[in-house]
Amino acid sequence: MYTKVQFGKDLKRRVLEKEYCEVIGYWAHCVYVDWLDCKDLAFLNLLLDLSRMELGPEFAFSYEELNQIADDLIAGKEVKL
Repeated sequence: MYTKVQFGKDLKRRVLEKEYCEVIGYWAHCVYVDWLDCKDLAFLNLLLDLSRMELGPEFAFSYEELNQIADDLIAGKEVKL
C-alpha cells in the first residue's frame, strides 16, 4: 500500500514524464481501490478526484496542478483542490 509521500513522488515522476492524464487517472483509481479500508478520507477523496481524469480531458488537472498536489503530498501538507 502506498503512503501519501510515496504516492506524491510517483505522481511527480508521472507528471515530469508527461504521462497522459487518463493514465494518471487510471493509476489513481487503482491506488484508491487498494486504500478503501483507509481511514484518511481526505486522501481517498483526492484519489477519487484524480481518478476522474481517466474519463476524459474535460476532467483533467493541468500538469502544474498535479505537480503542486505532488509537492504538497511529499511535504506532508493537506491538499486543497
